[in-house]
Amino acid sequence: MTRRIVQAYLFEMYKVIHYKYSAMGPVLVLIAVVCAPLLYPISKDEVSDYGFIAYITPVALNFLGFLLLLIYSAGLVSTELASGTIRQVLIRPVRRHEFVLAKLLNGMTYALLLTLIVGASSWLLAWLLGELMGVTYGGELLFTREEMSNAYLLGLLLSLAPQWAGVALALMFSSFFRSPMTAASGAVGGWILIDLVKYPLGIERFVFSTYLEKPWAVFSSRSEAIALDWFPGVWYVLGTSFAVMAVCTALAIVALQRRNLSA
Repeated sequence: MTRRIVQAYLFEMYKVIHYKYSAMGPVLVLIAVVCAPLLYPISKDEVSDYGFIAYITPVALNFLGFLLLLIYSAGLVSTELASGTIRQVLIRPVRRHEFVLAKLLNGMTYALLLTLIVGASSWLLAWLLGELMGVTYGGELLFTREEMSNAYLLGLLLSLAPQWAGVALALMFSSFFRSPMTAASGAVGGWILIDLVKYPLGIERFVFSTYLEKPWAVFSSRSEAIALDWFPGVWYVLGTSFAVMAVCTALAIVALQRRNLSA
């Protein structure tokens, strides 16, 4: 089974590389980062510009990037349902649950790509236009450059969890609906609706989207010379994210198992 999933995933990557619209998300988040100095100016003034990185990362990745990720993932199954190519794929043979898992890995890889682009471009821009030294306060060095880099790297890795949960959520809608537009509307609308009702209902602690920006909290606080602990927030990030991934992926598999592909 694992071998078939890997083969299906590699085929997914082959299709992504040759599909011209796949580059739209990476290009848009890169443009967002490059244009960020217009709103958050940085310069070589011997003052560290980690604040710029802390500003643009959530904007480019957890708002614009997450929206693009939902739209991309919502089309992974529904596009093939609409075109009928899913029948050819499942002849290989690839079982339906393996097909869904390969699509999940596709979306997870796309999330990783967006994350790396935002991370690399924001740091490169801050290095070219600004300063990336240690963080000082009152002449005292509070956080070294290495400590800031490590905090960002850990935040980057942690940020993948809620993004992957978003992939699973969108993939679920992609399996529910044959139309890519309907699936994308359901995924984005579901995200917005959940965010609107979670605070009135008092369930925000158990909703993965609450923690989209949480991974950057330590880095952001350190850029302002404030020490902040990783815990217990990290457990909420991982717990809610992987719970949503498990439930939504299972529902996507069940929906596809029950679907009549000949209709």
